Amino acid sequence: MQSYRAVWDDDIAAGGTSRVTWEIEPAGDSCRLTVIHDQLREDADPHLYGGWPMILSGLKTWLETGQELATPGYLMYGGTA
Repeated sequence: MQSYRAVWDDDIAAGGTSRVTWEIEPAGDSCRLTVIHDQLREDADPHLYGGWPMILSGLKTWLETGQELATPGYLMYGGTA
């Protein structure tokens, strides 16, 4: 488990600290990673949820290839193409 506190702007920072739990379990000759992000305020900003797929995709790419995932900026920052 780890504490998570986003501080990229004052409104997000005002949300305080939440919790992220990483569960890793065997799955055949591989493993399954489950990320649980909880203890968020009821009115938590949706941006706190949206980044996990990008973060995990980047982690998977780096672990498998040793290379960074080249994510287009519009995906990284929630814009459109």
